[in-house]
Amino acid sequence: MRLSLSRRVFVAGAVAAGFAQLATAEQSAEAATTIGFLSERSLPSSYIEALERGLIERGWAEGRGFRIEQRSADGDLERPPGLVAELIGIGVTLIVTGVGTPVALAAKRATAKVRGVTTVQKRLELLREVIPGAKRVAFLRNLTNPVHPKIFRAAQGAGRQLGLTLQHEVGVFEAVELEGVFKTLLSQRFDALLVPGDAMFSTNRAILIGLVARARLAAVYGDRLFPDAGGLMSVSVDLLDLCRRAAGHVDKILRGAQAGDLPVEEALTLEVVINFKATNALGLVIPASLRQRAEIVDR
Repeated sequence: MRLSLSRRVFVAGAVAAGFAQLATAEQSAEAATTIGFLSERSLPSSYIEALERGLIERGWAEGRGFRIEQRSADGDLERPPGLVAELIGIGVTLIVTGVGTPVALAAKRATAKVRGVTTVQKRLELLREVIPGAKRVAFLRNLTNPVHPKIFRAAQGAGRQLGLTLQHEVGVFEAVELEGVFKTLLSQRFDALLVPGDAMFSTNRAILIGLVARARLAAVYGDRLFPDAGGLMSVSVDLLDLCRRAAGHVDKILRGAQAGDLPVEEALTLEVVINFKATNALGLVIPASLRQRAEIVDR
């Protein structure tokens, strides 16, 4: 499913998690440009290809050579600052940050302003649609992720509007702590669980999905990797769409625009994915209206 969202424009920053502009881009037609692409976790080659195609469509393959240097933190949130420094060291002109707000924050501290995109309200709306009687929702936090407290506060506000109460915030520093957290969740008898996007959670999704299933909790995730692997459902930004659109901002910066002068564009599309087997295991029924709008996987 792809949900259309209204477009909001701010001053400073750029499409997706953000850009960091590192140098003026007054290259000659023959000069090669090096673009850094930094993500919190490893991404399929299709994301880089989407950015490349967007640049080629804007003429960068014709007399304007470019190459993309990709780096991934592989779920380690302490690595992004070092990876940013590494990209700066090899002379990239700008850095495009992909999955993960922490990598955008690392780029921001090293260079320019960026903005984040949150979809927490849409996740809670989906939860309400699938489980109309839900009232009490727990929030799982990676205690090393600096963005999760902000997402939790946003979830509290969005939940109040939907009649949902975010009553408990449980956190872990490492994946080995997850089992203990779920013992706490079981004792509190929550109706559902909100799992924000996070590289550590995604890397350990098999463990997390298993714990959620044993607890018989309805969980909505921030990454489609979860329903693809057996989790209940997710609402996430359409990253391929963002990479395609990011090419437009990269093109403007390479032609001399300042990153801070470009508008920030909120994600225009979100992907909603629901796992059919997981809904059956919990005795849930997907409303017909939602079936028409969501991508249903049966794995």
